[in-house]
Amino acid sequence: IEAGVIVGALGKYTAVIIGSNVIQFFIVIPVFLLARGLNPLQVFRKMSPAIAVALFTKSSAGTLPVTLASAEHNMKANPAVSRFVLPICTTINMNGCAAFILVTSLFVMQNAGYEMSMPTMITWLFVAVLAAIGNAGVPMGCYFLTLSLMSGIGAPIGIMGVILPIYTIIDMIETAENVWSDSAVCAMTDHDLKGKIPEPSDGEAAGA
Repeated sequence: IEAGVIVGALGKYTAVIIGSNVIQFFIVIPVFLLARGLNPLQVFRKMSPAIAVALFTKSSAGTLPVTLASAEHNMKANPAVSRFVLPICTTINMNGCAAFILVTSLFVMQNAGYEMSMPTMITWLFVAVLAAIGNAGVPMGCYFLTLSLMSGIGAPIGIMGVILPIYTIIDMIETAENVWSDSAVCAMTDHDLKGKIPEPSDGEAAGA
């Protein structure tokens, strides 16, 4: 079954993608920080250089040095925490990518005439989360990962071409949200381990 992609459907798709990242950015992550006794505004202000770089580079891996510097110099995170947590988060903590894979996969399959039953949508929810863990933190990584998933199930990947012109904006928002999430994880971990692991000496910190 071949179904055309209409402008209205593309607009709704874009709204869902951006809306999911906005909800995570401004509601979900701040709630987690508040639950740990941290001020989201202060954490955001201290990590804003990394989030800004992520927004324009569209690469969480490329932003990692700035994320580390912001965490250690601005947020005063223990380097033992930041240098363990942030590289791992850059690889596996892909909130924005998971949202993109899920919504885009369902959008492509729906426009290709696939039956969208509840079991199918729940299955793709887990697929999106697991696939995002292995996604590379580079520009357009989520797009090509989703493209390969759709190709694997025989969906018409030509529909992905309709998404491509707006993906740059989506990628910018996703990457900023990913780095903000990484920053929050680092802040919460550092807060929980405060006083439980030794702070490095000035010499150790400089030589690390």
